[in-house]
Amino acid sequence: MNTGIRKLGLLVATAALWFVGAAVLMPQMAAANAPQIDPTSCGAGAGPISDYCSFEDTGENVIIAHGSCNVQGACVPLGNGTRIGHDSCNGGLACAGAGTSGGSSSIGNDSCNEREACGSAGEGGSSSIGNGSCNERGACVDAGADGKSSIGNGSCNASFACSGAGASGSSSINNNSCNGEHACDGAGTSGGSSSIGNGSCNEDYACYQAAYDGGRSKIGNRSCNAEANPGICNNVGANGGSSVIGNNKKN
Repeated sequence: MNTGIRKLGLLVATAALWFVGAAVLMPQMAAANAPQIDPTSCGAGAGPISDYCSFEDTGENVIIAHGSCNVQGACVPLGNGTRIGHDSCNGGLACAGAGTSGGSSSIGNDSCNEREACGSAGEGGSSSIGNGSCNERGACVDAGADGKSSIGNGSCNASFACSGAGASGSSSINNNSCNGEHACDGAGTSGGSSSIGNGSCNEDYACYQAAYDGGRSKIGNRSCNAEANPGICNNVGANGGSSVIGNNKKN
């Protein structure tokens, strides 16, 4: 589910061009809500800001709170309007490509702190990530790319837990869910629609590819948490199917 990451070479090159023309663009940017970057972010003066943060376009309406994007390449580039909370996106390529290609990306506090954790989230689509979420390698890479993804608080904290969720489809993951390796990887991808409630899918591969490829899946609260091989709710509603799992089921 790492399709967006393969585009990052082109995006980084585009970001470099942004800085070449920055002096010319500054008057226009000032008139169009120039990016707001906390001084403790984007390298915090450790090196050129462009090594840490750059923009696909003008950076209009980008907001980066304190203590974020402090690893080289972490936020190179970002799309216009991208919002990053405090102490987030600290890892190589952690949020690279977020909200690019006309998409939108919002990342909360203490989130996306590992390599490629949220790379290309919302690229060409829409991605919203809450607080304390997506803190592992590739945890939410490509989430909402060319589609729509919403991830709540305290969710998707494992390697590739929610990678590709809602890419070219739709995915909603509530709070404290999908905390296992590949737990909700590919949920609602490729034309699918997946909804996962609170406190659900917290085992490795628990809800892997739920509603993948044109399917429909709804999983309630505190469900699909049993350890199983393959995951207890693996592929539910996938391949054009339909599945509804209520609260407190399959634990």
